Amino acid sequence: MKSSAIAVRSSSIPEQLGQVYLKFDLGAKIPVVVPMNYVREAISRSLQHLTPMPNMPLYVLGLMHRQAQVMWAIDLAQLLDVGSINAHLAEQDFIILRVGSTSFAIAVHQIHGSTWLSAEEIQPSLSHANGRFSHYLSGCVLKKQEVMFVLDAEAIVQSPSFQRNDTF
Repeated sequence: MKSSAIAVRSSSIPEQLGQVYLKFDLGAKIPVVVPMNYVREAISRSLQHLTPMPNMPLYVLGLMHRQAQVMWAIDLAQLLDVGSINAHLAEQDFIILRVGSTSFAIAVHQIHGSTWLSAEEIQPSLSHANGRFSHYLSGCVLKKQEVMFVLDAEAIVQSPSFQRNDTF
């Protein structure tokens, strides 16, 4: 089983420098960032290594086993209603997030690395996102002529989609 991983280590960072975020693309070149304090790991894994589960919403790809822990893997683009991942790729990028005691993996189009953002750079996302997508955002950032959406990981875990199915 071929799998590559980047472990995330937390350290003390002065608040005046801002916060570090992991930047990635949802399909169709939609740039998104998530605060690194929620990120546990970024990995690449074949979808064939997931255990599919019957009677689940389409955005649930299945169960993933990683470091003695079983977690749900979801297609973030499909959950946010902005497309879906390419299921024909040999390897898929996943970001493992932890919110409170809940860990889950999100499948994303491409991971770009980390970026620093200050609280002042984050603006309300009302004019740039609509529909279900906007419910999972805490804002957006305009940087170098690019709008990056700031994912609210807690909103995913607290969403009716997760709560209704008691799956996460």
